[in-house]
Amino acid sequence: MLSSELKVEKKEAMEYEPLPEDIYQVELLDIKSQVIPTFDTKNKPDEEKEYETILNYQFVLLDGEDDGKSLRGRNIFENFVPTYLYISSKNGKNKLYKIVEALLGRELSPEDEAKMDGDFLNALVGKQLRVGTKITQKGDKTYSNIDKYLKANTQLPQLTDEEKEKATVKDKEVEDAPKENKSTPIEEDLDGINF
Repeated sequence: MLSSELKVEKKEAMEYEPLPEDIYQVELLDIKSQVIPTFDTKNKPDEEKEYETILNYQFVLLDGEDDGKSLRGRNIFENFVPTYLYISSKNGKNKLYKIVEALLGRELSPEDEAKMDGDFLNALVGKQLRVGTKITQKGDKTYSNIDKYLKANTQLPQLTDEEKEKATVKDKEVEDAPKENKSTPIEEDLDGINF
């Protein structure tokens, strides 16, 4: 049962202009995991679905301008990143490879691949890389998507605590709800994920 003190607010939809196509230096703010139905089984009845864990990366821009206005602090996301490494003959290295190698500034060694787990990935939070963006259109909506990952050639000033707080995506929850009810059953910590 809901608290009688719950207030329902009406807000305007928040819309963000897509980022201009460019190369931006970003800082990795957060990585979250999510369990979702596999692509092949997502339209099947629940009892026939198979599930996989995917990663969602949140990056924050450290540079860039649009019409003279600084873009520092804007978020850009890479969602649905697989939790496995593979190299395809058609497309080369998958997104997980590309992201991790850009954050490390080097190719993954066999030792890196063998020890990659939640702790390994969590240690990348706060590191910088450069991302190339491309504008895509779906229906009447326009999005900025990441289409390349590059190592950072120099280090820009890191995000301040205030910038991190402002960029952090807040969970949609009732403010007075107990903190232990914050996560949903499909979210899990990166600890314990094996690659």
